[in-house]
Amino acid sequence: MIHRTTIKLLLVSLYCAITLLSKGQTNYVGFYGTVNDYTGALSKNQFAIFRYKYYKPGPSISFEQYLSPFFNVIENFSYDWVQYETDTKSAGVDAKFLSGDLILKYKLNNDYVFSSGAAIAPFIEIGAGATYLKSRQYTFDKSGSLIAEETKLNALAGIGLTFRINEGVGFEVASKVYMPMRNGWDGKPQPNNDVWSNAIYTQESVGVVVALKRSLDSDHDGVPDKRDECPGTPYGERVDYRGCPLDSDGDGIPDYMDRCPTVPGLAMYQGCPTGQNNYNQKNNYDPDSDGDGVPDSRDKCANTPINTPVDANGCPFVPKDNFNNDDNKDSDGDGVPDRIDKCPFTPGPASNRGCPEVSASAKKRLRFATRGIYFETDKAIIKAQSYPMLDEIVDILNQYPDYDVRLAGHTDNVGGDAYNIQLSQSRVDAVRSYLIDKGLPSHRLEAIGYGKTRPIANNNTAIGRALNRRVEVELYLK
Repeated sequence: MIHRTTIKLLLVSLYCAITLLSKGQTNYVGFYGTVNDYTGALSKNQFAIFRYKYYKPGPSISFEQYLSPFFNVIENFSYDWVQYETDTKSAGVDAKFLSGDLILKYKLNNDYVFSSGAAIAPFIEIGAGATYLKSRQYTFDKSGSLIAEETKLNALAGIGLTFRINEGVGFEVASKVYMPMRNGWDGKPQPNNDVWSNAIYTQESVGVVVALKRSLDSDHDGVPDKRDECPGTPYGERVDYRGCPLDSDGDGIPDYMDRCPTVPGLAMYQGCPTGQNNYNQKNNYDPDSDGDGVPDSRDKCANTPINTPVDANGCPFVPKDNFNNDDNKDSDGDGVPDRIDKCPFTPGPASNRGCPEVSASAKKRLRFATRGIYFETDKAIIKAQSYPMLDEIVDILNQYPDYDVRLAGHTDNVGGDAYNIQLSQSRVDAVRSYLIDKGLPSHRLEAIGYGKTRPIANNNTAIGRALNRRVEVELYLK
């Protein structure tokens, strides 16, 4: 009969596992079938691995929680049945073990030894626990005399492989060595009660591990948020093992935002080197031959004299005061008279009041860039990882100089109304200040904090709250 101490131990362990599961901390549950092998004085300390008649099946279940990229913790419960008899049939042992163990798992697929995304994931385990053991002298009719029946501590170590079928299911094989801290459980006690020389048994297991809660991956880049160092990566962009966009030239500007992805450069030049005009399109560099701030690909006046003010097309800027009183004058030739043209020096359709329409690609780039604006927790301090995204916003806004800009700050529903209004306003003001420091005129920028009043997702989920914490950028014509 199982001792009360063992029952209490198993109940407490199961309670802890269920508690962790209810808090969303458990990542996997595993179900295994096991066979066991005796090693001790009876077998002259040799494994009896080829003596199949002694293999007795047993079940095992585990609950596994993520700790770090290197370690997981496991609560394991198993029933093991060990039998062995000497060749002369003069002695033998028939033992049963009911164990509850706490195991530390070292994962070799930690992006240092092996890739974390590898299909085969090797691991090493060490741990300790408590075991209720009951052993008798080996006989086929189970009438052998009782050797031991008690609850003892045990130590264990093991190795294994997990074969990933998909994100939620894996097939696992493992081998563990158990050492019950009970001298002579096999009927052959060691001198001086030396438990470290005691008999051991191995547990070979095969089973399935199932994800109870899939890892959150807010930006859908394949790297879970728990180890994603760049959680705001735009959808579809290639990332490295850290979840960060690729940066081929190592200049701190992601390739998808870098106009010179193979040449180190500066953020103010969209990732291109300053003062360099000898790069061509083969190097993915969009030069600015006349140095007016408008790349040659968009510059309609590529030979503008140095220090000449230019418009968005790179052509000399003509002040509005130079216009005469001709009501039909149309300086940009777009068919919209200057007197009603909101952008008299930049061609645009009459349907957009004479201004160029904001392209779909620019709107998409704005949406991507605003997703990458991050702040210190509960503060209006912009994180350095946001600077490339903000510089991308500056570049887009400079392409539409006739438009004004509306900046809107939003929060999730954590905290009071007044606090969230103040926090969102402080954060959007910080973004406005950054844009002004980058050369955008302050009169173009309007900043309003809305707090938690305009959610775009469900605040009851972590993903929803993350989506609601945002800064929006809108181009508009007054």
